Amino acid sequence: MSLEKEVKLYFVRHGETHFNVEKRLQGFCDSPLTDKGIEQAKSLGIGLSDIEFNAVYASESQRVVDTARYAIGHRNIPIITDPRLKEMNFGVLESLLQTEILAQYGNILETLFSLKDLNLSAPEGESYLQLFSRTSSAIDEIIHKHKNDGGNVLVFSHGVTIGNYLMQLAKMSRYIHHDNCSVSVLKYLNGEFYVDKIADTSFRDKYYLK
Repeated sequence: MSLEKEVKLYFVRHGETHFNVEKRLQGFCDSPLTDKGIEQAKSLGIGLSDIEFNAVYASESQRVVDTARYAIGHRNIPIITDPRLKEMNFGVLESLLQTEILAQYGNILETLFSLKDLNLSAPEGESYLQLFSRTSSAIDEIIHKHKNDGGNVLVFSHGVTIGNYLMQLAKMSRYIHHDNCSVSVLKYLNGEFYVDKIADTSFRDKYYLK
């Protein structure tokens, strides 16, 4: 039996999008990166330039694929997309303004984002437990693919997807917000996970002119 080597996963939330600026709920729906979002992704790439990555995975949402492309830059690494890395499905709330949601559904967002009940979901959307299940299946496959060789792997995804996965995996008491192009680092070795960084913006901000 071959010995496993440490796999270090660098989770990255996508750059700022037009829906982020407009305060629209953005899950399965999509919107383009803003100019700021593009600069965030490019700056992140420079911040990660000293780290060698063996592979890059990304949600199939265009905002995430674009973030990955800008961040990778001239590195010759293919981007492997996986729909299981997509953002939480917010059902009927998708693409609605926060003010519209408040008017039509009351305090549903406050209840949903309190994360007090992981079975909660938006109408016709998915729950936090369902989201964790599909995210875990993708991450488990990535780890299985790389654990014999070890090394660093980039995973571009979404704020709630990354935050929920780490919260449930590490059994944290609360959800931590992930800013655009923030980085969370997860180490895996011999069946054990260790969270090294959560929502770290230093890679992005080191070369980013706000």
